[in-house]
Amino acid sequence: MLLRSLRTALLGTSTVSLLVLAALSPRAHGQLFHRAPPATDCPPVFINPVTPPVTPPGKPPDSGTPSVTPPVTPPSAAPDFSDSGRMLARGENAFEAPGSAYIDGAIPINMFRLRFDAAYNDNRPDRAEFFYAKCGCFRGVPVAQGGDPNAKGPPLSESKVDYQDISAYLEVALGKRFSAFVDVPYRFLNPEVNDNVNGFSDINFGVKYAFVAENDLFLSFQFRTWVPTGDSFRGLGTDHVSLEPELLGHWQASERLSVDAELRDWIAVDGSDFAGNVLRYGVGVSYMMLDGPSLRSGPVAELVGWTVLSGKESDEVNGTVVDAAGDTIVNLKLGVRTYFGQRNDFYVGWGHALTGTHWYKDLLRVEYRLVF
Repeated sequence: MLLRSLRTALLGTSTVSLLVLAALSPRAHGQLFHRAPPATDCPPVFINPVTPPVTPPGKPPDSGTPSVTPPVTPPSAAPDFSDSGRMLARGENAFEAPGSAYIDGAIPINMFRLRFDAAYNDNRPDRAEFFYAKCGCFRGVPVAQGGDPNAKGPPLSESKVDYQDISAYLEVALGKRFSAFVDVPYRFLNPEVNDNVNGFSDINFGVKYAFVAENDLFLSFQFRTWVPTGDSFRGLGTDHVSLEPELLGHWQASERLSVDAELRDWIAVDGSDFAGNVLRYGVGVSYMMLDGPSLRSGPVAELVGWTVLSGKESDEVNGTVVDAAGDTIVNLKLGVRTYFGQRNDFYVGWGHALTGTHWYKDLLRVEYRLVF
């Protein structure tokens, strides 16, 4: 390259020098601008010392028409999850918060949620101490006859309990893969035999880590801890700590269709002999049927199941204690979620037990979410 440049420079310099010398030479000057007197019959001769331009090596000749470089269209930018709480990777109208209402979301997100549940006909409320503590009716029974002076539940046995929960949930994302959350529930309990009560139930909190965080697929590990903040003697809590490790998944199958799944293990810590271990699992599908610029809406269908691995329960009808291990409960949840803009959505749905064994026979859920 250096030799080529020097050669080109020397050639250009030589050309310019010749032009200058030709212009300054008196003979050349006369030949260029004056006709010399003819000395013979030969016609006059004109000399034009102009040398054609030299094209540098490797450069195409100049046609005289300025070249126009066509604009380069940049490739479509890949969806960015760094700003949690904005968009999922399926376009401007996709909302990052999953559509599921019962299955926990796998995507770490900045979100506030206000939820209302109205549940009906819980026929075994002390099963595995999952809903509330062992029935207090055992406190007045001699130990030799199966009594338990440390039973922390309501004083009378129940075969049917209705309740309403209002819970405030806050999740804060610390990057694309990690978030922390807290959930504070307030309960209204409507038993058949015991008194109606209300108050704070057991608060839970935890962390979430997405070990797979792709544009259309999230797989996360979540760990939730329940603390006994509710008054167990009134049926507002379990009177023991519970731990719940979870595996969560979210798959954005298309711009409109998404699938969510979960697998949880609820573990009672330091409860009574009723306290046990409950496995929970589920899958949900949501479809964005209406997909407008500012209003989006679609149905949500979820199938959620529980299998009690250990623990006991009171059979109020027969007045006996029953081993709860093996109890399996399956619920179908159907609802509609509607999104307003990019930050707000509203869900309303109904859940129904498909099995004879149940935590509740029917449940109404209404919730509002704000992504920030």
